[in-house]
Amino acid sequence: MSFLFGSRSSKTFKPKKNIPEGSHQYELLKHAEATLGSGNLRMAVMLPEGEDLNEWVAVNTVDFFNQINMLYGTITDFCTEESCPVMSAGPKYEYHWADGTNIKKPIKCSAPKYIDYLMTWVQDQLDDETLFPSKIGIIILCNWDSS
Repeated sequence: MSFLFGSRSSKTFKPKKNIPEGSHQYELLKHAEATLGSGNLRMAVMLPEGEDLNEWVAVNTVDFFNQINMLYGTITDFCTEESCPVMSAGPKYEYHWADGTNIKKPIKCSAPKYIDYLMTWVQDQLDDETLFPSKIGIIILCNWDSS
C-alpha cells in the first residue's frame, strides 16, 4: 500500500490532486456537491448550462478518485496481505493486475497490492496533463483510445 503511506514519490493518504479554491473548477465541484446531496442523481450528473463537458467530467473524476481513496483508507486495517491474499469478487471471480505498460501480462496479487497498483495507475492518469490539464482555462480534448 505504498500509495497510501508515501513510499511511492511521497504520495500519502491525502489526495494529491487538489482543485484550487476560487477557481472555475472549484465552482464546478461545489455545484456537483450541492446537486449530489439533493437526492436527484440525474440532476447531480447533468452538465451545468454553459459549462465545458471535458472540464465537468475531469472535475467529477478527480472528486470520485478522492472519495474512493478516502473510503479505501478506512478498510486498510481489515484487508491485509494475509487476510486478503487474492483480489476477488466472491469465489467465482479473481482479478489479476496488468497495466499494459509496466506489467503487460496479468499477475495474481493480493487485494491490497492490486488496489495499490490501481490507485497508483489512476493517480498517474490524473497527473497526465494531456488527459487532465490542471491549468485554469486550458482545455485539451482527450483522445481516448478504446483498444
